[in-house]
Amino acid sequence: MEGWMIALIVVAAFVALVAIAVLAGALIFVHSILGRRKELSAKAKNKKGYTASKFGVDSSWFDTVVGTTSQATISAYDGVKLGARIIRQPEPSKRVAVLCHGYGATLGSTQVQAKMFYDRGFDVYMPAMRGHKGSGGKVGMAWIDRFDLSRWVDRIIADYGETVQIALFGTSLGGSTVVAYAGMNPPPQVKCVIDDCGFSSQYEEYIACLKGAKLPTCAIHLFNMGLKLVHGYSLYDADIAKLAQNMTIPALFFHGTADSFVPFALGQKLFEACASQDKSFVAIEGAGHGFAYATDKAKYTSEFTEFVDKHIEGSELVHLPTEQQSAEPETPATEEPIPSEQPTE
Repeated sequence: MEGWMIALIVVAAFVALVAIAVLAGALIFVHSILGRRKELSAKAKNKKGYTASKFGVDSSWFDTVVGTTSQATISAYDGVKLGARIIRQPEPSKRVAVLCHGYGATLGSTQVQAKMFYDRGFDVYMPAMRGHKGSGGKVGMAWIDRFDLSRWVDRIIADYGETVQIALFGTSLGGSTVVAYAGMNPPPQVKCVIDDCGFSSQYEEYIACLKGAKLPTCAIHLFNMGLKLVHGYSLYDADIAKLAQNMTIPALFFHGTADSFVPFALGQKLFEACASQDKSFVAIEGAGHGFAYATDKAKYTSEFTEFVDKHIEGSELVHLPTEQQSAEPETPATEEPIPSEQPTE
């Protein structure tokens, strides 16, 4: 065999090995971000200083409603099993709130909002986002979760009837999910949506995270390659703000000005893209990611309840609120590293 042929074979083999290494790296990258999230151990929580009370969460409240709490499961469009905690009123209600938690968090991280809705006569659905404890699959960064939320809304309408009124709330990943779903022409039973520190697009959020971690932003291309291989869509397609341009239902946006995980500018961009005629943006001065309520409880509660009462008929204070306890139960979202997933419509 001539020398040039041997050289060509060697070069081809080297290129093939590099290509395999790049593909393997892309897949590992995607899995590290979108693989199933595990709860922090008690030791890890103590080491990092993560306590629910920092976020204003009092998990002991769930004990007071255990008698009317149940679990539910449904199947997603792709067959993934999804679970949710349901807290019902002592008497039948025609008002339902659906609360979507953030990346790496548990459904208990939305306890504050669950109680606010419950105190105003709502049944509360708390889905476990896919890729998190209580649901199957890999993490779906709003682009997938919007379809899961659609399934939950359909289930609620089927169970409660056509006259049910539905309010949607989400934090971080969950916030982007409820906005994305609201831009998909939801049924008329969905009356309003509340987003707390959601991001405007997967691309912008990943870039922000790479910069925050002082990693080269060119790594986004490696992630995108793996995303296409695993989930079949491009990172650049997952534009939540573009979906928000289709929104018509009333929307309320919260965002902390000191949010270093989902930058304040991304929250503003999502709000500005929202086409709803009735929309509001509430900036919580000095609040970090997920800390809007804990930073200014009075402002947050006032804006939240005023918005809900305005858009949900019959919403009223039916359970006397109790002082939030600064217990130290289940840990809510921390400043998450954000991911992505799933099909275009």
